[in-house]
Amino acid sequence: MLEIISCSRRTDIPAFYYDWLQECLKNKYAVVKNPYNKSSYMVDLSPEKVHSICLWSKSFANVLKDPGYLSLYNLYFQFTITGYSRLLEPHVVDTKAAVRQMEQLAQRYSPQQINWRFDPIILSIRGENEPTPDDYARARLKVFEYLCRDISSFGVNRCTISFLSLYKKVEQRMKASNFAHLIPSQQQQIELVSQLVEIADKYGVTIYTCTSPIIEKVPGVKKGRCIDGAYLESLFGKRASRAKDAGQRKECGCTRSRDIGAYSGQSCRHGCLYCYARTIF
Repeated sequence: MLEIISCSRRTDIPAFYYDWLQECLKNKYAVVKNPYNKSSYMVDLSPEKVHSICLWSKSFANVLKDPGYLSLYNLYFQFTITGYSRLLEPHVVDTKAAVRQMEQLAQRYSPQQINWRFDPIILSIRGENEPTPDDYARARLKVFEYLCRDISSFGVNRCTISFLSLYKKVEQRMKASNFAHLIPSQQQQIELVSQLVEIADKYGVTIYTCTSPIIEKVPGVKKGRCIDGAYLESLFGKRASRAKDAGQRKECGCTRSRDIGAYSGQSCRHGCLYCYARTIF
């Protein structure tokens, strides 16, 4: 059985550690730090041992410029485009530029090899004295619709969503930055996602979610697997693992993969206010 490589849930390798990735692919292995202890392990990256590589990023400019050794592998793109302001995502590529990148990926590879991540959903608004919950929802729905319209126009029809997980350090960081946002109730989440489904349906987009039991109950939402062995088999053939990834959360439906990223030594430089993995407060 061939391995699925995750590159990476832990940091943005395509945007910030692309030279390192190319060197690993050239050498056909990566030495990875275990995030739970000080040990390291080696991952075999020989093309004949790898089923596919799942690339997670907010910018695929490097891949588009020169895929290099990635040309030897089957690729699946987890592309996050949220349309947030610089306050939330200070160093993320401009939204229009990101959409253009996704279009180029769809043309060079296939729309079916791309999953658009509208994730996490954070309800914030500017320019309102006392915004209502509906005002917060409308602001996010407006962004989702224009992104859905543009992204679906070049054939990408899979979208993953989830609401912000408010880790303690994230909450403290947001308070320190005076960032005003609405923490939606379960009912408000259901109502908003129902509206997202209505918009997505207009453009032929299917909404998926992962580790979100509340959202999964909304009609039209499918239980997602960010890394889905069965789906990757349908794209590329050959056999991949369909076993549950024991290293993920209990509710996670992802199948087994080997992650080659690291939190320490490869910290993400996007500086997103909401990121649980951000090392600088």
